[in-house]
Amino acid sequence: RGASGRMSTRRNDEWQADHGAQYFTAKSPAFQAEVQAWCNKGWAAAWEGRIAKLDLTKATPPGEEGALAKAAQFEPTPPTPRFVGSPRMTSIVAAMVAPLHVTTQTTITGAQRVEGQWRLASKEHGELPQAFDALIWAIPRPQLEPFEGLFPNNWQQTLNSINFAPCWAVMAGFDRPLDLPFDGLFVGRPDDPQPEASPLSWVARTLSKPGRTGQETWTLHASYSFTQQHLNDTPEAMAERLTQAFMYLGAPRPKWALAHRWLYALAESTEPLATNHLWDESSQLGVCGDWLT
Repeated sequence: RGASGRMSTRRNDEWQADHGAQYFTAKSPAFQAEVQAWCNKGWAAAWEGRIAKLDLTKATPPGEEGALAKAAQFEPTPPTPRFVGSPRMTSIVAAMVAPLHVTTQTTITGAQRVEGQWRLASKEHGELPQAFDALIWAIPRPQLEPFEGLFPNNWQQTLNSINFAPCWAVMAGFDRPLDLPFDGLFVGRPDDPQPEASPLSWVARTLSKPGRTGQETWTLHASYSFTQQHLNDTPEAMAERLTQAFMYLGAPRPKWALAHRWLYALAESTEPLATNHLWDESSQLGVCGDWLT
């Protein structure tokens, strides 16, 4: 696997689909300037798709397929600048790491500080021959647990305040463009206490995003509560369940559908965070990630 994490795009010669992060926004002046620089370089672009929302508490009762396909059921969302990687979500990080030497397919299983440097071991290659001046973890909080013995005690309060919610994602392909009144749709609420009403929380049309080409594909995200209840279901079962929910919104049955389970999709903090990263100067050890922002 390459860099980018949840800013991920699944693709082949015929289609592509952003099955992880769907877009990002820029609120602080510093990040806005950075995003503008990415756009100027062609790494990112504004997504000007038709974004709507569907409040299931106001929708008609469940009925036949397409029962919610009337435009009157869908409410436009307030204008919000949204950005995507171009021509795919991975493009931004791929451009950033292009000048660097990046080693992939290496699962780090051990780390120790030896004579002022870090030595690492991996599942695939055993102890690595290189020594490193600094070690920075940029992975989800739960994946840090095997290494917590390396961390300063004053990090624990921050680390213990973070929880992650999972998300089933489905990529669905169609043989023609769909005639729906939206390019992206928020469905219900991610924390819907009755997820069986609809397993979906979001759907989006790939070809509405700048730079995308190929077959008509849509990404379908399940709600976090639905995913938690069906965490260990098969990908095939989840692909069928989510495509059925999409058909209820007005889509035809797709030609194909693939499911992917994101175990660490959304970070939630139980208390306000005092920092957006963790760094220990004495050991040259750090932790970063969007879950700390």
